[in-house]
Amino acid sequence: MNFGSLFTGAGGFDLGFERAGMKAIWQCEKDRQCRKILKKHWPEVTLYEDITKKNPYVSVQLICGGDPCPIRSRARSNGQSKHPDLSGYFLAVVGQLQPQWVVRENVPAPDDVDFTTALEMLGYGTAIIRINADQATGQCRQRDFIVGCDQTTGESLAGVLPYIADGQGAYTTKLGTREVIPALTTHRTRYDSRDCYVFDGELRILDSEERTAFAGFSTEWFDGTSDTGVARMTGNAVVVPVAEFLGRMIIEADMAIRGKYAKENIAFNA
Repeated sequence: MNFGSLFTGAGGFDLGFERAGMKAIWQCEKDRQCRKILKKHWPEVTLYEDITKKNPYVSVQLICGGDPCPIRSRARSNGQSKHPDLSGYFLAVVGQLQPQWVVRENVPAPDDVDFTTALEMLGYGTAIIRINADQATGQCRQRDFIVGCDQTTGESLAGVLPYIADGQGAYTTKLGTREVIPALTTHRTRYDSRDCYVFDGELRILDSEERTAFAGFSTEWFDGTSDTGVARMTGNAVVVPVAEFLGRMIIEADMAIRGKYAKENIAFNA
């Protein structure tokens, strides 16, 4: 299964999906530091700079991405966010290419149902998978992954996705309510209750090596990057083992759906 990634960041989705057996075809990321990391690790993959531009994307079987979350995140200060909502551009690329699968990562928020409704209008069955990364790396990072599959319904999609037991995450076609307590934020030197600390003789914020491990990347992934840059990129990153878990789940679900359609002599995504 091949894929393209939007809002690629430091490559958490991409690395996890490739570990699951998928192949990256193109990426789209505006941040200069992130682009440097992506070019280092995926020199042969086409890298677009701006999702708001008309990019010559090629068709892929899956599109993934985590559009910027400041307007939804509880980690930000109160008040209106200056960051725009870019989820519409995500949906525009999906509508243009009509991949078989769509995976969108974001903080749990009431407007998740708006995104799922839009996908359903484009012909996708949808499910929301809520996962806390604490079981994977120790980072208490809860996120909603909206999964869409073309030519299916939410009910049929739920039938081929395994249930995730409560505590590791919650799987539902509708949203529940749970607090979001992320371990990593994008600020390296901010001391407040929303960040993660360790005590080894004195209270301190995690260093870059620790942040890299919590995000699930290899120790050399951010070599040559400043501590501030590492904090920002890991604070925004999809946790790699979580992406790998989702990638394996989707591959298995895809095989199950194709097997079902083959028995009924129906072309799947013809």
